[in-house]
Amino acid sequence: MLIQSSDIVWHARSDGDENAPPLVLLHGFAQSLHSFAPIETELSKRFRVLRVDLPFHGQTFVEKHVELDWPKLCANLHQAIAKLELRPAHWFGYSQGGRVALMCALASPGRVKSLALLGASPGYANEAERELRRQSDKLLGDNIVGRGMEWFASYWEALPIFATQKLLPEEARRLIRSERMASTPQGLRLALLTYGTGTMPDCSGELSAWTKPLFLAAGELDKKFVESNARLAKASRSELLRQHVVRGAGHAAHLEQPAEFAKLLIEFYKSQRDLSHE
Repeated sequence: MLIQSSDIVWHARSDGDENAPPLVLLHGFAQSLHSFAPIETELSKRFRVLRVDLPFHGQTFVEKHVELDWPKLCANLHQAIAKLELRPAHWFGYSQGGRVALMCALASPGRVKSLALLGASPGYANEAERELRRQSDKLLGDNIVGRGMEWFASYWEALPIFATQKLLPEEARRLIRSERMASTPQGLRLALLTYGTGTMPDCSGELSAWTKPLFLAAGELDKKFVESNARLAKASRSELLRQHVVRGAGHAAHLEQPAEFAKLLIEFYKSQRDLSHE
């Protein structure tokens, strides 16, 4: 389905019982709402699962006159979710989607019942590091446009954090690659420039003051985010904090070990006593 917000036409999907607790899933860079297929089936047995293609991905369309930034992105996404579900929802985001979920939760905490993040950056505390990341994101975007999607898919798959995906069944690897190839070079470049990590403010201070349920996950081999999550967990004041390292997994733990990861999420939500219909 397509949903119109102020500046964006969102491609969205709703699965599961409409009376079940709502759960928003936000995908990673160069993915789409379909990337959650390995865990969506199990989650939709217990939740009303809401998914959208993030801006410049899939079939979501940003109006041409709009200069997208974080405040506009969060406002528009909350508008879209509100058209699907009036109740505050649980939000789960992976990588890029985790950054979006985090920013949206901090922007409108009343709309977010709990926050779950997998491999998601809270932003750089150091402005010099943030500027280096902006430059890096711009270079990557320019390379994607200049060299094309075949180059990007091969480059992305060769990153160490995705090395464990080589152990996945051939069909799973083929689907992951085909989804990456379905993106457009200009779209990925715009995503990097408008809401990449380099554009994100440091959220670690605000997240440490987040008192609602919080789930921080990372793959064991994704050392950067294992360490980042440990620092955030130490500073957290969440009324219910769960931290988990997925053994043997890299950055995309939900794709590499979908059954285990879906179980972890469900246990987190059960601990909130929000699956009372079971």
